[in-house]
Amino acid sequence: MIKNKRKRRTKEEVVQNIMSAANNIIAEKGFLGLTATGLMKDSDIEPVQFYKRYSDLAEFIDDYVKKYDYWFSDTTKLQVDGENYREEYKQILSNLFLSLLDNKVMQQLLSWELSVNNETSRRTAGMRELHTLPLAERFDKIFEKSDVDIVALSSLIIGGIYYLTLHKNLANFSGIDVNTESGRERILKTIRFLGDLFFERLPE
Repeated sequence: MIKNKRKRRTKEEVVQNIMSAANNIIAEKGFLGLTATGLMKDSDIEPVQFYKRYSDLAEFIDDYVKKYDYWFSDTTKLQVDGENYREEYKQILSNLFLSLLDNKVMQQLLSWELSVNNETSRRTAGMRELHTLPLAERFDKIFEKSDVDIVALSSLIIGGIYYLTLHKNLANFSGIDVNTESGRERILKTIRFLGDLFFERLPE
């Protein structure tokens, strides 16, 4: 009896299959349910194909996070004319909010980091910190001669965005439902208002 030969996949297709398998596993079980064995099974690859690309599951997660974490991908796509730092600042925070609302992978990642304290979760959180640090330092430099601690204020706003996003399917927050267009617009309007308020305090 002749066995059907498995169609040979390109390197790019193998990686895409692994990523798709990870998406499905994380959507169903979260990051806690992610295992190397599960990835190999669901992407229909041999162990050698996985370990040729990643030394272990932790290295895969590092690569995966870079693909889906807002701070590694979407911030690089911002289009702002010249040195319009005010508009850039408002866009970064507004886009973060909108991106997280629909980014189930990022929601699962944040939940996982908050609930699991291990080497891998600390590393993914640390990578995000290292990646965003230059951005924080740049805005800190812009505000260095003002009375605005832009880094601390931004941390509070970003933390609020994270919580609103993770909390959105549990209940409204202070009467605001960010699952609705009106609720989202209230948050976006406030982000823009705060951005303008901060920049208006810059010295002439």
